[in-house]
Amino acid sequence: MSTTSSQPTTGPFTDTKQMFVNDPREMYTREQIDAYLSYISFPVTKYKISPEIAQTHDGLAYLSTLQKYQLARVPFENLELHYSKERHISLDQNDIFDKVVVSRNGRGGYCMENNALFGMLLKSLGFEVIPTGARVLLSGGSGGWSHSANLVCIASQTYLVDVGFGANGPTRPLPLVHGYISKWGATETELRLVYQEPRNPVVQGMWTFESRISESYDWTSNYCFGLTEFSPQDFEVMSYATSTRRTSWFTFEIVCQKMILDEEKNDIVGAVILSGSRLKRRILGNTETIAECANENERVAVLQKHFGINLSRRERIGIKGMVTELKGGSKSGL
Repeated sequence: MSTTSSQPTTGPFTDTKQMFVNDPREMYTREQIDAYLSYISFPVTKYKISPEIAQTHDGLAYLSTLQKYQLARVPFENLELHYSKERHISLDQNDIFDKVVVSRNGRGGYCMENNALFGMLLKSLGFEVIPTGARVLLSGGSGGWSHSANLVCIASQTYLVDVGFGANGPTRPLPLVHGYISKWGATETELRLVYQEPRNPVVQGMWTFESRISESYDWTSNYCFGLTEFSPQDFEVMSYATSTRRTSWFTFEIVCQKMILDEEKNDIVGAVILSGSRLKRRILGNTETIAECANENERVAVLQKHFGINLSRRERIGIKGMVTELKGGSKSGL
C-alpha cells in the first residue's frame, strides 16, 4: 500500500464532537443489533465494540471485519423491482431491517437499502457516520446522484465505507487519502480514492473511487462523491428515480450479487454474481459461468441454491409480463 500524493492526508471532519450527534431515538435497539450480528454470523466473542473503542485502531479493525461479514451475507440485489406486484423500495430503517434480518430469507437490497442498514447499525454501535450520495461514472459519464455510501470518522481519519456497490465495491474501509492504494479482498485487484480540486473555490472538491484488476491495467473510475451529508429525504428522491425511471438499468435488468468470505484468510476472495439469466462465480480473479437460466423456475432455483433466497408464490407471480421475465424452455446443469 502506498500514497502517491500528499493531497489531502486527513479526514475532513476534525471536530467530531460537533460534526456527529447520534440520536438514540433513531438507533437500532440492543436486541436488533444482536439479531443482526447473529444473522451475519459475526464472531462476537472475538471482536468487541463500544463508543470508546469505535474511535480507536481496534474500532477500525472491528469495522473492517464487520464490513466483510455484511458483504458475504447480505446481497446487492434489486429483486423487489421485479418479483413483486408493488415494485416499491422502502428506505425506512425498520422496514429494511425486517426485510434483511427478521425475514431470514437471504434478502438484501440495492445501495440505498444496504448502506442505510449498515450505516444505522454502525451508528447504533457508537461509530460516527455521515451518509452521502455519489455519482456513478461507469457508463463514461455522470449518472447523477444515484448511489449512496457512508463516511465513517475514526480517530480524526475519515473512511469511505460502502456495502452497496455490488461485486465491484470496496471490501474494507478506504481512508480519504489521495492515491492511497488498497486491495479488493485477498485478490490482486487494487482500489484507491483520488481527490480532485474544484474548478471554482466556491464549491467543494470531489473524491473518485477507482479500481484496476492489477498493476498492469489502467484505473477505472467507478463513482465520485463530495463531503456533503445527505438526509433520508435526499435518498428518498434518489431511490424513487432509480427505481422508476425507464432509463435506470435497475428497472430492466435483474441483479443479485454476494461476496465470498474465506474465514481462514479472514478476507473476501470472490463473488457470486447473477446478472439477468447468467450466474457466475469469481474467485481470486478467475471467473466461471455456473448456470444459464432459461426460465423462471430455473432462476428461482438458482436464487435459492446460491443465495438462500426463497421467493414466495406471490413474489414469483409478480414478474409475469415484465421485460425481465424468462419464458424459455429448461436446461440442464442447474
